[in-house]
Amino acid sequence: MTSTQTRHEPDVYPVLVERAARYSDLDPSRRIGRDALVRWFEDARVAVERDAFGADLDNRGRVRLLLASVRVNVLAPLRVTGPYRIGLGVTHIGRTSFTYTYSVFAGDECVATGESVSVHADPGPAPLPDAVRAALEGLRIAGPEVVRPGREPSRLVREAYPFRLDVRTRFGDLDTNRHVNNVALTGWYLDALAELHLDVLGYPTGGPLDGLSPSSLHVEYLAEVHYPGIHQLRVGVLDVDEDETRYACGLFDGARCTGLAEAVGSHHAPGDDGDLVELATRFEPFRMRAV
Repeated sequence: MTSTQTRHEPDVYPVLVERAARYSDLDPSRRIGRDALVRWFEDARVAVERDAFGADLDNRGRVRLLLASVRVNVLAPLRVTGPYRIGLGVTHIGRTSFTYTYSVFAGDECVATGESVSVHADPGPAPLPDAVRAALEGLRIAGPEVVRPGREPSRLVREAYPFRLDVRTRFGDLDTNRHVNNVALTGWYLDALAELHLDVLGYPTGGPLDGLSPSSLHVEYLAEVHYPGIHQLRVGVLDVDEDETRYACGLFDGARCTGLAEAVGSHHAPGDDGDLVELATRFEPFRMRAV
């Protein structure tokens, strides 16, 4: 399912949450960062679940939900001026999991979209309680049938990704589940893409050029990531066309894959002199490897 298959207007959504942008939400391009949007989705989701069926932040209640995946798509620049509204609805309810769809509105303009999948855990995947299922039905909106594409086996192999970044878990990354929070993990993938861009550009002061941040990011959480620990983030280039690059990322604990991400972003951006910097040919050494 893609966000473009859902009608993005405020009156479609059963829940609209007001959100004021903060300075700390901005990235170096002076726009709301992708990880900040994932945090906005999380805040809206947690508030709805607490009010609708009593999901507890400290997980002492009967309902324990874990995030399986999240996607964010940026459609227009999001600046610190606001306020914004986040629309939230449920498009699919399965036996053990369900799917949210999100839209971020500046006025009535949709400037970003997203989806996420949550799984009921007790402690592993377990059927959704009847009360939860009933509450979710009240949040239903029309949406396309959910289609989960198959995954290439090589995506789970560390050596398939040519670029490597080591990440040390921080205590501040943990949430009430005592594992690294999904927003923090999203930031790890964005860090890995930025490090790849720096490697290609030659490490300019101030970080990668504006315009290289991905416009779309999809993260899958395959296993919990714990503290303490040092993990390998791997990145490979899947495809390059005239305007965009598609990246694959894998997070590894030793040889075990604990998470995956896929991103799409531009491979050209204005340099300090105003001329366009073209990176497509420089990405060739970073193509995904056959394993």
